[in-house]
Amino acid sequence: MNRLCGLDLLRAIAIIWVMLFHATKYGTPSRTFSGLGWMGVDLFFVLSGFLIGSKLFKLVSQRQEVNLSNFYLSRAFRVLPAYIVVLTIYFLVPFTREGNGLQPLWQFLSFSVNLFIDTSSSNTFSHVWSLCIEEYFYLLFPIAVLLLMHRSSVTKILVLSLFVITFGMYLRGYIWINQLGWGQSYFENIYYPTYTRLDGLLAGVLLATLKVFKPDLWDFTMNHANKVLVLGLSGLALAIWIFKARFGYMATVIGFPILSFSFAFIVAGASSPSSVFGKYKVPGAYFVATLAYSLYLTHKSVFHMINTTIGEQLSANGYIAFFVYGGSVFLVGIVLYVSIERPFLKLRTAVIAWDNKKPQKVAEINS
Repeated sequence: MNRLCGLDLLRAIAIIWVMLFHATKYGTPSRTFSGLGWMGVDLFFVLSGFLIGSKLFKLVSQRQEVNLSNFYLSRAFRVLPAYIVVLTIYFLVPFTREGNGLQPLWQFLSFSVNLFIDTSSSNTFSHVWSLCIEEYFYLLFPIAVLLLMHRSSVTKILVLSLFVITFGMYLRGYIWINQLGWGQSYFENIYYPTYTRLDGLLAGVLLATLKVFKPDLWDFTMNHANKVLVLGLSGLALAIWIFKARFGYMATVIGFPILSFSFAFIVAGASSPSSVFGKYKVPGAYFVATLAYSLYLTHKSVFHMINTTIGEQLSANGYIAFFVYGGSVFLVGIVLYVSIERPFLKLRTAVIAWDNKKPQKVAEINS
């Protein structure tokens, strides 16, 4: 799939939004936009569901083989090298830890931190909860496609996705009423677990289903991309209003699907080269989007180290602090990308190209 400047822009917005959210803890200027930065994770979920779903569904629609080993190899090269490096630093260099403690190593290696985390005593590298959700999506979604997906089975994907989303709404509501105490328990019981946070990924999957299996409707959407964007932004405004009481019952139950489907409309609109998001290349968007994963892994640790060393001096001027924190995060992100992430992405290309030269050629799934 060719890179679309509209999706690069959304990816850049998502990571900057998340970093601004976490930066407010360290004395940088706080604004309403920054306070809503946790929503950037849901935008990432929608983008992931859409891009991975589009690749897999395209193979199915063309009656090509979905090779699981190729897919998992591709994702491993994409995710694991930078993650293992950052995780190693967290465990070996305590100064880098932004939280109170670390969950056991096996939970990080099995991507199950989000299911067991105790944020009151071990909240270091807690933002990896979203990567945990994505990793199990990468593990299980291709299998579901193989088991359920045929060109005549679009309805199955639609029904199953909506069922999981609806069940997630019920589950969040049940937990909110019956199990919540106060404070951090919301994050541990509702916000972090995989089984309560699939709305965004599945909204992206449904969007991919539309693109691949309903091309006439997708073309109509692309021809009216700016109107689709307006619908998405209107839905986002509604979600923001609902999340004014972020931990309330209504936000917990219906807020996440409204937010996710609003982002799905925005992603659809941004996918069109004729939309205001897709028509123009915003300077720096591709650069930030390229670094997004490295920035995601390292930004909280960098914020912590800057705050520990020179935070007191920076506290007198929030705007200087903003540029120092931001510049440091990007510097570390560039180093991680250039030294680890990019070489392994190049190696991935070579390994998959070699694999495709075998007599039994299989379809490449690459992102």
